[in-house]
Amino acid sequence: MGKIVFVEFLDKRGNISKRARVDSFPATVGRSYRNAAIVDDPLVNPEHLKLSLDSEGGVIVEDLQTRNGTRLLSSRERIEQHVIPSGGEAVFRIGQTVLRLRGDEFAVGPATSSQVLSGALGRVLEKRAIAFLLFAGGFGLSMAVAAQELYKKSLWSDLTGICIIGLILSAVYAGFWSFINRLVAHSFRFATHLGILGIATAGLVTIFTAVEYFEFIFTAQSLAEAVRLGGVGLAFALLLYGHLSVMSESSRRKHAVSSALVSVAIVAVILLAYYAKKKEFSTELHFSSIIKPVARQWVRTVSSDQFFNDLGKLKAKIGAMAQEGQKEKPNND
Repeated sequence: MGKIVFVEFLDKRGNISKRARVDSFPATVGRSYRNAAIVDDPLVNPEHLKLSLDSEGGVIVEDLQTRNGTRLLSSRERIEQHVIPSGGEAVFRIGQTVLRLRGDEFAVGPATSSQVLSGALGRVLEKRAIAFLLFAGGFGLSMAVAAQELYKKSLWSDLTGICIIGLILSAVYAGFWSFINRLVAHSFRFATHLGILGIATAGLVTIFTAVEYFEFIFTAQSLAEAVRLGGVGLAFALLLYGHLSVMSESSRRKHAVSSALVSVAIVAVILLAYYAKKKEFSTELHFSSIIKPVARQWVRTVSSDQFFNDLGKLKAKIGAMAQEGQKEKPNND
């Protein structure tokens, strides 16, 4: 069997749109139906390129004195003749068409793994049973935190309703990403997306709970709000990174940059909404911390005598401030 050359037509992203097999030389490439590879481009001559072989098995690409010429895509240099060595390749632009020429001896890489996620976590998430368990763990942790917030007698009925709504929303969320996954990568991966959601839920609940304890113990509301907002941005970035990693074979860097940019945009919108809603001045005392059951030794305590002594001092101070206010009040009589 003689030499075989493949003429590949590339789209704007560099992906192959079609191939033409050339096994008889010399051969031509152009718009004419007499060519071995037909190019549908009005800027290409009827016979644009001539392909022939040299004595060492390389391919000689010759421009047939065309109107718009032939250029190497890498250097944009207009060429009259170019030699592709055996086992090599070259990419040309003729008119508005990009062609890549490869011989049948061109070496290709190994098959790409169908497991898009890499590392130990990726191998775990590819297993459906473990992915469902990860989701169950994250969902259960969120329900346990929600149970702490319920104080009415009808605890179990309220918690059941919250569980049902949470499961429905989680299924819809994972189903949405699975549908996009099906369109992009031709695989559903519902369990994998559900496992990613479970991991992100567990992380977000852990961050929020830790921040609430911190805010309750140290009464640092501003710092707690900043940490809480940063936790939301981080959790969403990791969540989006996981979903993109499942669907796309792009580099980790592209996934990380895309996730970070979207998360920063979301955090910025939340901040703008917060400051737009915030009043410039208010006489109300705002304290959003939730009382948490913490160990007694973590909280600073005082004796009852000291407490009532401090309370008396505070009462006296408030009384003095009230008297000062009465003195400064103008007499309308």
